[in-house]
Amino acid sequence: MRVRLPGVHKVRKRLADGSTVFYYYAWRGGPRIMADPVKEERKFNEEFLRMTQDRQNPQFEGRLVSIIRAYMKSPHYKELKASTREGYLLAIRAIEAEFYDMTAEQISAQGTRTIFLQWRDEIAEAHPRKADLYMSVLQRILWFGLDREMITRHPLERVSKVSDGSRREIIWKDEEIERYRSTAPEPLVRAMMLAAWTGQRQGDLLALTWAAYDGRAIRLRQSKTGSHVAVKVSEELKTILDEAKARNEANAKPAITILTNQAGKPWQTGFKSSWRKSLAAAGITGKTFHDLRGTFVTLAYRNGASIKEIAEVTGHSEKDAETIIRKHYLVSSAAVEKIEGRTKK
Repeated sequence: MRVRLPGVHKVRKRLADGSTVFYYYAWRGGPRIMADPVKEERKFNEEFLRMTQDRQNPQFEGRLVSIIRAYMKSPHYKELKASTREGYLLAIRAIEAEFYDMTAEQISAQGTRTIFLQWRDEIAEAHPRKADLYMSVLQRILWFGLDREMITRHPLERVSKVSDGSRREIIWKDEEIERYRSTAPEPLVRAMMLAAWTGQRQGDLLALTWAAYDGRAIRLRQSKTGSHVAVKVSEELKTILDEAKARNEANAKPAITILTNQAGKPWQTGFKSSWRKSLAAAGITGKTFHDLRGTFVTLAYRNGASIKEIAEVTGHSEKDAETIIRKHYLVSSAAVEKIEGRTKK
């Protein structure tokens, strides 16, 4: 990874065993950043931004981080209760780490709202209340920036909360799947289809190796539940995987993971940001990678799987699986026929 934070001082050091390592400092002569810039990119960013919060950096001018720091020096922030400021600070650190270098022009441009909401939705998959807090704080910061003429448009004027309900019943529509497949890069389409046809969590899929696939089924151990599951591979998914495997084996250094980036290498970092950008490019809003788990439930039920079998594979409770099916499958045979028509193409 190329460290792009302005002012970071990179030092190369040769160890006693002859190997070379790099150390990163917040500035020349400044404190060392302990997080790994490749494996812990967001934590690395957070450390740097925290260490430099009281330092002037001309390269931050005209960017979101400069708006944030101006807000934190204003009465709008300083007059908050101490307990409120504590919660705000956690949100601010996360916002800075994700969007610190976004320019005022980018913030004001069309399409930025979608980028912010996709980020919120990713957080909401596991922490809906935290996602709402982060959005609320970001909204306040942007209102401050608009009032001080640091930006020309507020992209988050009205945002609904996500913590009032569950995402379990949300699935991808058939037309959204087709639109994504027609616009997104192949590695991301592969990830989307793998999720839609297995119902597994993002982390487990990114770690999935070719050794887990035998041409007929995918076998894995779920990191969250510890359960060992075997998922039969549909004909549609088999075609996608077999083609990807052939391309991978033709490389000089084949990747061991099924999912890879554009360079054909395992995703070390950047998957979420790439996914978010691809959704924006496809014009898909309000849907997350996690929602593909619910999509799998409906596909599996159509193919004859029982609710018990579906729950065993996905990790849903049988009650949750049945709720998804009742909402999206049993209510409309026409919708089912539409899905069948797509999968038989």
